[in-house]
Amino acid sequence: MSETRWYLGFGASQTLFQLNEDYKASLTGSSDKEQAKRLQELLTCFADECLNQYFIVPVEKVKVNPVGRKIVFGGVSAIKKTIHLTLKQVIKKMSAQDRAQMAEYINNLLLPLRESSRYPTYVALEISDNLRNRLGQAVTEGRNQSPSEVSNDYSDALCELIEVALDGYMNRPLGMMKLGRVMNKITSVASDTICSAAQTIVKKVIGSMSDKEMMGFFEFSESILYPQPAQG
Repeated sequence: MSETRWYLGFGASQTLFQLNEDYKASLTGSSDKEQAKRLQELLTCFADECLNQYFIVPVEKVKVNPVGRKIVFGGVSAIKKTIHLTLKQVIKKMSAQDRAQMAEYINNLLLPLRESSRYPTYVALEISDNLRNRLGQAVTEGRNQSPSEVSNDYSDALCELIEVALDGYMNRPLGMMKLGRVMNKITSVASDTICSAAQTIVKKVIGSMSDKEMMGFFEFSESILYPQPAQG
């Protein structure tokens, strides 16, 4: 018997792929300063690509209205600043063991979800069947009835998807490290701020969309979910 697992994912750029390779290579023989520099570059690129793929790309692809665009671009800019500042504070406190754990964790997020001549690998997080079904049901009902009728259910499912992404991309890797009480507080506040801001963006943008824009967004949200058969 085989079952299907679903992943939230996007194609990692060649730049992100190479930064990950360079960082892994730096762990053998490079100084602590050089390792920290490489990790800063990798995680900054990683965070920026996540935000671009999950927020900027759909806005451009769907051609969201000016109000929605303003909300997204302003919100993403603020989130990036929070992430960059948090990374800068966290990385300088990391031990060699912490950096090695981070390398392994990031490497495990890069999976070959599908063959691609464009992307060397994909950034991927497994999502629950329940969340996948909720998203799928909202999209199906929106297409068959009216997108505006499912806007609340759809945005709620997208907000949960944000929580899954933030947990996998930020909370779990940081939780593996012994950062101390002060740094744990800083990262906790940053995580809550980022999650709240991202969910606010989703709810405001979905609420401002026309039915045509919603249909385009349905296509985007399906395009970032990848099925993978797994032996059971």
